[in-house]
Formats: sequence, structure tokens, C-alpha cells
Amino acid sequence: MDKIIKGEGQIVKVEDLSKTYTQGHEQILVLENVNFEIKAGEFVAMLGPSGSGKSTFLNLIGLLDDCYSGAITLFGFPLETLSETKKAELRRKHVGFVFQFDSLLPEFTVLENVDMPARIIGKGDPGAALALLRRFGLEAIAQKFPMDISGGEKQRSAILRALRNKPGLVIADEPTGNLDKHNARIVLEDLKKVNANGAAVLMVTHNEDAAAYADRILHLSGGKLVETSRPG
Repeated sequence: MDKIIKGEGQIVKVEDLSKTYTQGHEQILVLENVNFEIKAGEFVAMLGPSGSGKSTFLNLIGLLDDCYSGAITLFGFPLETLSETKKAELRRKHVGFVFQFDSLLPEFTVLENVDMPARIIGKGDPGAALALLRRFGLEAIAQKFPMDISGGEKQRSAILRALRNKPGLVIADEPTGNLDKHNARIVLEDLKKVNANGAAVLMVTHNEDAAAYADRILHLSGGKLVETSRPG
């Protein structure tokens, strides 16, 4: 898996993906025969109301859930052919996650939080983490703890943590949902920069203004995924 060439070709391909939850005695269909793909260098936004299955879809693509029917191919690997160990390796090294809440570790500095994904795979390098902070204009908060920085700075730090292992795919689940308009705009500009630097970005949001930052906009409703527009 270290031979994956990030920034080239098809990143994700989903074919006839369906997902059902059991609630009591009832089967609830969340995703129904969804087909989707994202290529290197694309920024795709997915709109949909709360409970429409957006986060479920991201969890399946991001290897956080594996109960589904259909087929998912990630970086050329059919997921059904991979062991749990290989899936974990693929997720750690090649997929970055940004969630609505930053989930920074409070006992570590911003610099240590950003470097954490590299430390987990045995490649920690504070200098590289600092360079990443510097590239996004956040070096001034490198030695601060999460409790000492603003909400916008926390979310921006979480984005850099997601970038630390230079993933080919960044998955963002409502990344501006907990921010005011000013900080939301800064975070979205950061995601555009991430995309411009070669990573594919798949962002789930309920905010049409946020979705407008993407190259493609899709809508998930009633278990169906439809491409609604291409901005511009």
C-alpha cells in the first residue's frame, strides 16, 4: 500500500452501495443502490438533510464501517478483498478525516496534535508538523494547548492533523457546522488549498454556501444520490 501514487487516477468508486439499519423489528434503508466516484484533484460536496445518510456514506468510504452491500474501491483496492489489518493501514496512511468537532487531544499542544497521525505510524517529525502549520499561517499557536485557542483555530488545526500523512483523500463531515460565518469561510478556504495541493476532498454539509466551494455538488435524499450541479 505504500506504493499508492497519491494525486493520480480514481480515488473512490462506489457501485450499487446499499446500507440498512435494524431498529427494533424494522429494517431501515439508509442508502439504496448508490453509485459514485471521485478522482484525484476533485472537490466534491454532498448536501442532504439531517438523517439522510451522509455521515453513514462517509463512514463506509472512510473504512469506519464495513456492513453494506455493493462494492467500494478505494485507491484501486476493492475493500471486500482487504483484511481488517490492511483496511486500517489504508485508512491511517492515505485517508484524512475532518469532523464537525475538532477532537483535538487536550493534553497535547497544537503541534503535537498535528503530528499525531505521523507518530501513530512511527514517523513523527515535529519539524514537518511545524512546516505544515507555517504553510497555513498557524505557527503562532504551535505550542498552545487546545483550551487556549479559538474554535476556528481548533478546526483549522484539525484539518492540518488530517493532512499530516499527506493523504490522497480528505473526508470532511460538516467541517463548518460548529463555526460562525467568518471562521467557516477560513476553514473552507483551507479545504480549497488542501484540494489545490493535490488531495481529493469529499465534504458533507447541509449548508449550500459551503457546498459552493466544491467542484461538484451532489444531493443525498431518500437513500438516493444525485448530482445536482457543478458550480460556475
